[in-house]
Amino acid sequence: MFLLSKLLGFATDPATVFLLLILLGGLMTLSRRWLSLGRKVLGVTLLTVTFMAVVPLEYWAETWMEARFRAPNPLPEKVDGIIVLGGAINPVVSEARGQVSVGGGVTRMTTLIPLAKRYPEARLVFSGGSGSPFNPELREADYAKIFYDDLGFDTDRIVFERDSRNTRENATLSKELMQPRPGETWLLITSAGHMPRSVGCFRAVGWPVVPIPVDYYTTGLDKPWWTELRFSPQKGIFGLAPLIHEGLGLVMYRLMGWTDTLLPKP
Repeated sequence: MFLLSKLLGFATDPATVFLLLILLGGLMTLSRRWLSLGRKVLGVTLLTVTFMAVVPLEYWAETWMEARFRAPNPLPEKVDGIIVLGGAINPVVSEARGQVSVGGGVTRMTTLIPLAKRYPEARLVFSGGSGSPFNPELREADYAKIFYDDLGFDTDRIVFERDSRNTRENATLSKELMQPRPGETWLLITSAGHMPRSVGCFRAVGWPVVPIPVDYYTTGLDKPWWTELRFSPQKGIFGLAPLIHEGLGLVMYRLMGWTDTLLPKP
């Protein structure tokens, strides 16, 4: 399933799909037999790219996804544990450069620090192994420990789960390590767009969590739709990638019985 998910992710990457369609259409126009169809493939592809470049469908869909779960306000008075999901660190680059390499999802990791100080008795777990089929020995949790050490945070407080390869395994392996008890309050920190699938996975293994969404991609502001029109092929194409990733993840996880519903809600 792990390798299948990686292959499916490559096959559904928007940039790859559009490039292949353009190449296919171009090759078809070289043949008299397929000339007409090739022109249609090229025309539809270019029109689709242009439409996506102007109309921010991916942004509107991501706004809706990110608004699915909100952090409680105020936060719970008592918290028994805090879970941080990996995804912010690139283990391959970190190993090659000799320093921790983080991406835009680093707020997943930094959000833990003030929460851990607010709840000094809470148990902490960072869950993140290797998401690469080519470098399975490089585990994100190992570099997460270095990251927190560099910030001066007491890593003795954190349990580092280093074997998970996807969100399902984040839930199952973290539960095995932490052994949460019924009635306990656990916070779950991950990206806002990833929160629905994450909450669904934890619920499916019998571990209810309180969502703490971070790493927002959208502003969430309610503005007239025409003010958000733009011309950016890069945003239109590449902005679809995380949305498709989460959408396919929700469908596949539900089919596998790894979430409690297709689109988890509060």
